[in-house]
Amino acid sequence: MWQRLRSQKGESRAGCILWSLALVIGIMVAVKVIPIKIATMELKDKMREAAQLMPRGTERDYVKYILDKAAERNLPVTRENVKVQKWPNRVVMDVEFTVVLDFFIMDYDWNVKIHVDRDIFLI
Repeated sequence: MWQRLRSQKGESRAGCILWSLALVIGIMVAVKVIPIKIATMELKDKMREAAQLMPRGTERDYVKYILDKAAERNLPVTRENVKVQKWPNRVVMDVEFTVVLDFFIMDYDWNVKIHVDRDIFLI
């Protein structure tokens, strides 16, 4: 009986190597992706905040604000990537840009689209 239990130890090293490799690749991807994802979410929050705090701002003011906040977060946003439409009671902001993620064996173009549609309340 003990002989049979000893033969079921599971001493395969291939599974350990493959899982370790998968873990390393997952960590490498996370290190590249998570900071950019956080920066884009912060930019979206700042865009919502701008709609709330700048009700009398012009389209040009919104574009300048978005470009400044994107530059603070090292996001590759240019004037051509930002579209702002402002009406007396609403502002719509769209930002589309591409971030190049450089992995060791390949580059990946990550297309980011941020859309904010907020009502403006003048007090």
